[in-house]
Amino acid sequence: MDDRNGAWVPLARWIVHPARFAVLMVLGWACLAWSVNTAQYGDHFEQFGWAQSLEWGYHKHPPLPTWLLGLSVRAFGMHPWWPTLLAALCIALNLLLTWRIGCALLDRPRAGLAVLLAGLQQGFAAKAQLFNHNSVMVVCISLAVWLALRAAAEPRRQGRWIALGLVAGLALLAKYQSALPLAGVLVALGLSGGLAGAAARRGAVLAVVLALALFVPHLLWVAEHGWTTLAYASQSGVSLTPLQRLRSLLSFLVIQLRIVAPALVLLALLHWRLRAAAVQTEGEAPAAAAALRRGWLIGLLGVPVAGVVVASLLGGLKLQDHWGIQTFQYLGLGLAALWPAGRRLDVPRAVALALMLHLLWFAGYASPRLLPQLGSARARVDRFYPAEAMARTVEQAWRDAVGDCPLRHVRGPNFESGLIGVYGHEQAAMLDIGAPPPSWLDREALRRGGHVAVRLDAPPVQDEWAPGVVIRGQASFDVPGQRPARSTLHWMIVPPAGGCATR
Repeated sequence: MDDRNGAWVPLARWIVHPARFAVLMVLGWACLAWSVNTAQYGDHFEQFGWAQSLEWGYHKHPPLPTWLLGLSVRAFGMHPWWPTLLAALCIALNLLLTWRIGCALLDRPRAGLAVLLAGLQQGFAAKAQLFNHNSVMVVCISLAVWLALRAAAEPRRQGRWIALGLVAGLALLAKYQSALPLAGVLVALGLSGGLAGAAARRGAVLAVVLALALFVPHLLWVAEHGWTTLAYASQSGVSLTPLQRLRSLLSFLVIQLRIVAPALVLLALLHWRLRAAAVQTEGEAPAAAAALRRGWLIGLLGVPVAGVVVASLLGGLKLQDHWGIQTFQYLGLGLAALWPAGRRLDVPRAVALALMLHLLWFAGYASPRLLPQLGSARARVDRFYPAEAMARTVEQAWRDAVGDCPLRHVRGPNFESGLIGVYGHEQAAMLDIGAPPPSWLDREALRRGGHVAVRLDAPPVQDEWAPGVVIRGQASFDVPGQRPARSTLHWMIVPPAGGCATR
């Protein structure tokens, strides 16, 4: 018995390492999503639609996340769960880099606490399988921070500055919001003394130039396509009064408090359990370490928070909930830095408490499938739609209407068209009914081959894309966790105009 117990000790010690535990939890969230989700987030279908062609930009965002998905599909084949896998890889790498950043700025126990707290933020836990521009942006920013710390430590090594510039350029190609934390990196380098020498200043200039150079092709694409991404990012046409701006900011902060609540619960539990912990001495040089830590925390946390406040109150932007994913990306690092350096931190106990919180959260995430009667009309249950059944129904309706002609295109809002295009046997190309026609669309092929238009809870509108005779149909499906529990999918079949071309 003792031998068997002893065999578990090395495994237990391996698991309680905070960084490894955080990665295991990300993988756990991805596996949970694979096991209980019958569809996926609407953001994924948007990416699948754009990934049909690799461009230097898309009408709402820069291209890097779409490139990652598109290249994965081209290299390894189409699979509905590519976004979940890519998201999990991004978040896992982000948490590993957060651990490395914490080790550079704090002692190892507090670095462990930082990564445990970060792993309990909603964007890195319950939404760890959500692949969009935020998930790619945060890993690019963490890699840029880690490279900046290494470059500042040895400023004469130009290769590190070059790597920093390239990664910063990739961050800009992931999402425009990354300009704010990248500015925070420069602020952190300045405040922490990382730009004190001439070699460091030359390296920083080189990094900035490389980042902008990598961004130029996208900027040229944006200019050629009517500046649509900038109009989307700047909320063109939206004008908020001063009172509305204040309400937007307060609402944003309250929502972020809910999103980071599990991390705050862990911190509260640790303080409660360890309130009588013994005092230890810290082995680092206090003045130098404090200056380094202070400069980087201002850059990594203070600059993004100040940026969204200014964007709201002075810029008039309506703050979006998901902007908090990066804004508070390093909140765990800041909270860990506040833990008294001389106070004992029981890392295994912290890991055990974090595991308990994750398991409770797992149960809540799966509840729409386990206890569908508890669903709420306001809950986001898009990932629980019966995607395969809906796709099979539409494909059968197409075959009944046009025979053996292949279904090559499906039109509709991103979510509806994605349900059919991604989960169907035909794997038809998806066209977003609410977006400008993509440049890669062959209109004549669409006319000759026909298509299906789909929409939830209302029939698709007949428009210039369906000028002739159409065939309509509908079917209802149960959606776990949704109230009312059934959704009706409507479709409109536009028969081929030029005969039936085989694949």
